[in-house]
Amino acid sequence: MSVNITLYASLESPTTIFEKIMEQKQDRYIVEFGEETLQIFKKGLFKKKLIGQFTHRVRQQENANQFTQGLIGYIHQEIHGDEAIKQKLLIQGEHTNVMLGCMIEEDEAEAFFPSYFQFIQQLNGFIYVPSGDIISVDGQEIANGEGQIIAEDFTVQVAKRELKSLFDVTETVENQGRRVASIAKMKARHIPYTENLSLLPDSKQVRMRSVEEIARRAAVVLILIQFVRELLDEKEETNLKTSKRIAEVFLNRYGVKMNLTAEEEAFLAQEDYTQQELINKMWLYEAVWVMLWSIHLVEELAEPTQICDVEHTLNLLMNYTNIGELLQDAEARDVTEVLNRMDENYLYHWACTEARLQGEESPADLDDGVVLERQRAFNWITQLHEEQWDDVTIHS
Repeated sequence: MSVNITLYASLESPTTIFEKIMEQKQDRYIVEFGEETLQIFKKGLFKKKLIGQFTHRVRQQENANQFTQGLIGYIHQEIHGDEAIKQKLLIQGEHTNVMLGCMIEEDEAEAFFPSYFQFIQQLNGFIYVPSGDIISVDGQEIANGEGQIIAEDFTVQVAKRELKSLFDVTETVENQGRRVASIAKMKARHIPYTENLSLLPDSKQVRMRSVEEIARRAAVVLILIQFVRELLDEKEETNLKTSKRIAEVFLNRYGVKMNLTAEEEAFLAQEDYTQQELINKMWLYEAVWVMLWSIHLVEELAEPTQICDVEHTLNLLMNYTNIGELLQDAEARDVTEVLNRMDENYLYHWACTEARLQGEESPADLDDGVVLERQRAFNWITQLHEEQWDDVTIHS
């Protein structure tokens, strides 16, 4: 039997990770190159004993969630507690460009663990162990096996190469001009910005989702939001089975049950919900607002300084008896207008993230929750990373 732990790191030269480990000298252990691995030996009086190995995998073309094998989704769904630290974990995870696996014989693991942290002291990121614990590279427990964040803080360390290569986008007059305009708006509103963020695709490069696809996704999320609202309503004693049955009725009525994602199906099948799970789902109304705006069912996309009109979005759906009726009133918004607002929001998101990392309030009264969910919708609508709804990653 062996114990497996994985380090998720963001390095300027991810392919040299073995060399960095080799540089670390140990009193009790040595590492030697094997076939595509680093073999770990325990020193003995007369001979050494093989007790484990390091392996590594460098990120190629995968999106963040695919590369980390769902760890980002795990953090989204299962980690709870201090929201600022959770967001830092997500940022670190989304910029992971190398995974370092360590497999150690079970009876040697406890004695080896302190030395493991000496081997990785030049690296960054966080460590995931099979029990579900997340640990920093200096040995601090960030979240326990129950998903509860227990650390007081966590420092994000991201390779500059990752910040500059999040998207494979060709620079054009259009997207360069759009960024100039967005930065001018940041300056006018005294919002911090960086010129290192990747450009977004221009109107000829982007692959917008269809009006019907956007409408169906918005309808599904709105029905789920209404389901969650009923469970959160403290004024009424809500029967879970009844609420689920009502949600299913509406999914069938609008003909969108087939559009539920695997994660949404699993969510509806749960027998119990935490308060945080429900609140997280409620925030999706901000993403829905962007979707409805992108197909002209909502005309105004105000600055993200306050939450949208939730009642209006829910009532809007109730004005139609099925998705076909809704589609008759839907029309794709001009792609240039969508990209303009997306680029602005992209810079807002960076500013909010920077403020959060510094322990400061978001600038210019920006609501970072609204900004985050808008970015989720924009990334999905434009297929920025070619991700499905459950897997949308939000870089800053």
